[in-house]
Amino acid sequence: MRAEEIICLAILPPDVEAGMRYARQSLHYTFDRMGYGDDAARRLAKIALGKTCEATLIRFLRQHAIPHLSTEGATPHTDPDRFDLRVLNEVVDLKTFGVPDQVAQPARLLNCLALVPNHQNKDQWSRRGHYERFLFGFFKGKMRVQLKKADSSAPPSEESIELGSAPTILYLAAAPTIAECEKLFHPVRRGTVCPQYPGGTRIDNMGCRIGELTSVQNFLMKLEKFQRR
Repeated sequence: MRAEEIICLAILPPDVEAGMRYARQSLHYTFDRMGYGDDAARRLAKIALGKTCEATLIRFLRQHAIPHLSTEGATPHTDPDRFDLRVLNEVVDLKTFGVPDQVAQPARLLNCLALVPNHQNKDQWSRRGHYERFLFGFFKGKMRVQLKKADSSAPPSEESIELGSAPTILYLAAAPTIAECEKLFHPVRRGTVCPQYPGGTRIDNMGCRIGELTSVQNFLMKLEKFQRR
């Protein structure tokens, strides 16, 4: 893919609100893959980030009349999601990563890594057969959350959360098929230094350089080709 194929989207307050709402409800039911332990604020921010980016993507699809389903794969917040989205009738799993400000430029994003967790036997790489594509994106800015003291056994209330900052831009980059990933991906060990993780990755993954993969724009061109028929 080329730098000019990366799609840049503004992350709006309603997207952040949707992400935080889901995070509040699901906090006590979400697997702590990163090992944040008792740091509930950090776990809350991690969950909210994923859903915030998903809300931004869904808004983009709606605005551009791109056929998609965002509820078919949804489950109650107490259960794991079966899948994130169906786009152009393909089941996709959205994976997003924060990047330092100096990396948040299309040309530099090409050197970031597309990563799929492969830390445990139940991680997403072992479940890749449930999807037809992975969709990789990067966000600029950080989500900082503080929690006022509350009942740790109950979902945090809206009033107990102080949002210090939230990401502002989502870059939609690559949308490789699962077959493409199986061909190009290689093990990326915990501690691997890359542009989005200058301090090293926290877990084992499978992945490769973003620039080697099919772009989201190329994937969405399928709609244009169909409409021309």
